[in-house]
Amino acid sequence: AVDALPPAGQRRRLGVMTLTEAQAEATRRNAESDGAGVWAAQRTPEDDWRVVHLVGGGLGRTKPTGAHVESKPKPEQPSDPRPAIFQNIPPFGPA
Repeated sequence: AVDALPPAGQRRRLGVMTLTEAQAEATRRNAESDGAGVWAAQRTPEDDWRVVHLVGGGLGRTKPTGAHVESKPKPEQPSDPRPAIFQNIPPFGPA
């Protein structure tokens, strides 16, 4: 005899994860995977988390190349060294 599924209200949900567990599992699967695509955590409509495999063009893990260096902010423009009477004369200043 085949066992029938219990009614929807009595079913136990399998594979329920927290965000931290889903992210850890996705990280583990990405480390083991050599194929196309990536594993990622996804929120379900029931506010649980699951691990999904995303496959498509341009999806893949990239390894960082080189060092990340932030550029220094540009210095402010120096003030005009000319005397004030000569600073705003057209065509070199406001008309």
